[in-house]
Amino acid sequence: MHGAAIVGQNRQLARDVFLLSLQAPELARAAAPGQFLMLRVTSGPEPLLARPFSIHAVEGDDVGVLYRVVGRGTRLLAQATAGQRLELWGPLGRGFDLALERPLLVAGGMGIAPLRFAAQRLTARGARPRLLCGLASATGLGGLVEAVDECLTAQSCAVSWVTEDGSLGERGLVTALLDRALEGVDGVLCCGPMAMLRAVAEACGRQGVACQVSLEAPMACGVGACLGCVIPAADGGYLRACQEGPVLPAAAVDWPRLA
Repeated sequence: MHGAAIVGQNRQLARDVFLLSLQAPELARAAAPGQFLMLRVTSGPEPLLARPFSIHAVEGDDVGVLYRVVGRGTRLLAQATAGQRLELWGPLGRGFDLALERPLLVAGGMGIAPLRFAAQRLTARGARPRLLCGLASATGLGGLVEAVDECLTAQSCAVSWVTEDGSLGERGLVTALLDRALEGVDGVLCCGPMAMLRAVAEACGRQGVACQVSLEAPMACGVGACLGCVIPAADGGYLRACQEGPVLPAAAVDWPRLA
């Protein structure tokens, strides 16, 4: 769809983290986990370009977007209020293959954004997902942690937290726990910082576990025209994050070139 959506709520979960709910029935019906939408906050000249956002959840006719304020566009989005109309188009891109029975979801920081929707659909089809989520620190993120725990526990998805400073769950990097976490898993869905994605891809490769990664890349159009989001491919070419991705088999990515 390409049109307007109405803001239902724009709830602040932490200092710079918000959960936006949009009334967008057509988008809600068509969306699949791992896909994204392009969202433009204003009809004025600034910001000129729309921003890409993962689809965090679908509840009836409402679409959830989890985002962090990092620049002018998201600062304006944080000011959106109930009833406001926002321009959007989507769903866009390639989502996760959910043909799994015992999947492990691995998130780094805001990489949790597309994985809640994936957990929602996985449990609905009878799978038993687990989530391993890593943060630098839980300090100041209490609302985010509570929201994730509440919604995924309700979906029968077990959640394990890892923090670098030990403020929540185990202390360390989420990637350090992978060898143990991969036991009995038939597939991994992963989203987070690029270095983490590469480490997860390598760990899965060592253990022969299929891995899907959700990649972030700068986007101007979201439909494959601008070529601003190309990802180096393992075959020597390039893949567009907005078309062939954002979800790709980890083995399809040329990780050394990407780094």
